[in-house]
Amino acid sequence: MEASLHRSGFLIRPSLAEDRLEVAEHIFGDVEVAKTLVHNVSSPEGALAATDAWIDNLAADGKNNSGNPVYTGLWTIRDAANDNQFVGIRGVFVAPGLPKNSVATFVAIARAYWGNGVSGDSSILLCQQVFEKSDVEAIYTRVWPKLNPASDAVQRRLGFVPAERHTLRDTFGEQRMLEVLDFDLWRASRLQNDEFNETLRQCSIRIGQLAAEDLLEPETAVAQLISALPEALSRSEDVQAQVVDDLRLGLLNPAWASYRMSRDAWGMMKGS
Repeated sequence: MEASLHRSGFLIRPSLAEDRLEVAEHIFGDVEVAKTLVHNVSSPEGALAATDAWIDNLAADGKNNSGNPVYTGLWTIRDAANDNQFVGIRGVFVAPGLPKNSVATFVAIARAYWGNGVSGDSSILLCQQVFEKSDVEAIYTRVWPKLNPASDAVQRRLGFVPAERHTLRDTFGEQRMLEVLDFDLWRASRLQNDEFNETLRQCSIRIGQLAAEDLLEPETAVAQLISALPEALSRSEDVQAQVVDDLRLGLLNPAWASYRMSRDAWGMMKGS
């Protein structure tokens, strides 16, 4: 599939191995972009490893792509009107933990292009691609609950509906869960005294969600997170209380929240 996005005019086309460095730089190498993905990208090596995992398996010329169906893969989005600059990536893939005859999709947009409607426009194109070129019954997209309400709103606006929760453990396995834990502890260790609230909230909720799936005990999660903080923050009773409250929110809202678009719902939307 090669097409122009309706709202922005950006070009979407199959990803190639030559996109690797830009994906590593603008997606997995940018903590603010990669923070809701499921990789430990706390180092350049980690960002490249995460990039290779997607490029090698899903890019059109990826070395492990031995003939993926036409409706699955990785797509790169570029700004043709601005020297073909990199905008983001979209993926469609068969994911563990999902019902048979379904696929998952994800999107990651470079920070310079946030707010351009890329996620919604590209999602519509990929839904069309999947349902027109396969017999897949449903498309899923999954988010971290309570971390990014805007993402939830986008899914609902597009016509995706809440579906059964899929655990991180069933989807990724314990090793990837440990990578997320290490990544969030690393993020917490880098906090500055004057700008810490939102990042600490995110880390606390996600680590609480990991504890909800028995990766570690809640008391251990609190202790590890507080001990990872810079000393001035870790000694603050207010900060400690915030960690406990937000981690409890994660315990009560464990990952992986799922949204589903069925073939029937898509047909009704297109026919209306």
